[in-house]
Amino acid sequence: MKTIHMKIYIILMFLTGVFQLSIFNISWEYFRIIQAVHILSSAIVAIFLLVPYVNKHIYEFMIVKKAKSKDGIILGVMLFMITLSGFYLFLVGNRGSDILGVISFNIHLYGSFALVFILFLHVRKKIDTTKIPLVILALTLSASYPTPSYSKNDIKLTNIELEEGVSRYYNEDWTSSAKCKSCHEEIFNQWADSNHRHLVDSNPYYMVMENLAAEDKGEEFRQWCMGCHNPSAVTTNQKRSTHLMNSNHIPDQFFEKGSSSLIDGFNAHGNSRLEQGVSCVACHRITKATSKGNSSYSLDLTNRKKYMFEDSGSISGEWLSEKFINSNPIVHKQSYSNTIYKTSAYCASCHDEFLPDSKKEVVSTFKEWEKSRFNNPKDPSKHKTCIDCHMTYLKNDKFSPLKGTSTTGGVIKDDVKVHYFAGSNHFLAGLKNKTHEDQTIQLLRTSAELDVNIINNKLEVGVKNVGAGHHLPTGVSDFRELWLDITLKDKDDKIVFESGKLKSDGNLANNARPFMKVFGDENFKPIGLFFWRYKNLLSDTRIPAGERRVEKYNIKNAQNLKYPLTVSVKLNFRIYPQWVTDIVKKAYPNLPDPTIVELEKIQKVFK
Repeated sequence: MKTIHMKIYIILMFLTGVFQLSIFNISWEYFRIIQAVHILSSAIVAIFLLVPYVNKHIYEFMIVKKAKSKDGIILGVMLFMITLSGFYLFLVGNRGSDILGVISFNIHLYGSFALVFILFLHVRKKIDTTKIPLVILALTLSASYPTPSYSKNDIKLTNIELEEGVSRYYNEDWTSSAKCKSCHEEIFNQWADSNHRHLVDSNPYYMVMENLAAEDKGEEFRQWCMGCHNPSAVTTNQKRSTHLMNSNHIPDQFFEKGSSSLIDGFNAHGNSRLEQGVSCVACHRITKATSKGNSSYSLDLTNRKKYMFEDSGSISGEWLSEKFINSNPIVHKQSYSNTIYKTSAYCASCHDEFLPDSKKEVVSTFKEWEKSRFNNPKDPSKHKTCIDCHMTYLKNDKFSPLKGTSTTGGVIKDDVKVHYFAGSNHFLAGLKNKTHEDQTIQLLRTSAELDVNIINNKLEVGVKNVGAGHHLPTGVSDFRELWLDITLKDKDDKIVFESGKLKSDGNLANNARPFMKVFGDENFKPIGLFFWRYKNLLSDTRIPAGERRVEKYNIKNAQNLKYPLTVSVKLNFRIYPQWVTDIVKKAYPNLPDPTIVELEKIQKVFK
């Protein structure tokens, strides 16, 4: 091969690399092609043309002709370093925390300019070897320079808005979360057993409720539920969340760990099988979110910038696309990032919920937070967003930001936002993963403080919401049970008063005082499971953020009791009442009963 050909190849490789620099602002459609051409052609040229040519060139001039060419040696060393760094970027990547990735990027970028310059001088035989130390110094300084490495009625049942010109999505538009695992393994593993992942076919409570809503309001009413519980299904025009609703059995996903069925399905079918629940893409391609009610968010799946072969269904295509992303991941990161993700309004689109006909508020978690002391942006030391509590790691019942990476091999962060999504439902997540259950229970324990006193022959128990940035409890608080379990004993250890105990059937005794909402119909009768029939609020005994509620209990014959008196008070929590679980178990008899969690306890002796 003629020397001129090799020089042309080097110049072409250099140019396709240079055009990837941000200063040229190449449109993504062309950029991704240039990147693919640069990487693939460079690899082919290096392996099959460049290395054989350099070996032959060195042999002819330095072994046979015994030429002493300092500039030739410099060129050879630089060419070797640029080739080596290029293969490192392709095979390993530059995700941020790997110092070799950062060095490789700088060597590959700045070394290429130096190589072309020296090659030009080499051709003209005008290399000034006295300038070599300056070139070496420049390359050394460049290694520390910041680089772009990153890890059918008139009632509107769903408020999801799609990008302009798009009326629906197709399965292939939804990138399976299983694909994200290869580069975000730890985050995927956290999400895989979370309640966000298991909102549909592995949640028997939801399965029963969606079927019940459809029977009561009509099949189309399912869309109202699906907007938040299964965005991929509703945007691909599926009529129900999952085909498993046709039969009453708990699927394997209910007890499986790590979403193994999702991974198996992706390996076998790619994106042709939709996952259930809230996927990675469902959250990370939201472009706007409001507090107008359930599923009031905007999605954009089709406008994101894709690397070459990213939509390929072949093993080789997927492998190449992953390598392209890792070699220059900034565009990938930008495609899945948005400033709204750090705001509480981001969560409002599904955690504020209203009825589609009457517009009555069923859930108002975001609005509750807006009125709380935690919404204090003027004082960053007091301001806490949803993710500050619900996506921050907990240890020993305290927030202990987790140091680590969100991308395998990525930048070390002091506070990785975990994807356990600790909230209140420790039960369903705990059936799959005890870490998830532990994180949620720890968060629940930060919520309240108790105090107790006996005044004028009355037992007074104070409950203060000290940790929750919303009412306690919040969410579907017509189904949550938070109550005081009280036992009062006299000097002889005899029980003289008690409240909040369970009956033999597992339900709360009539004298219990749960903190919750009770919905009623137009006749002011409790509506039970049918919360979409809500017309009148019968009661709301929940505790707003920062407030203290005092419950007073009359003690019979208090003046005749034998002192000292010992009172024990527990603040108990159960994710679903027993009567609700009993109804769900008729459809899913293998469902265990939710456990009762003790959030706080106090014991006091009165002399």
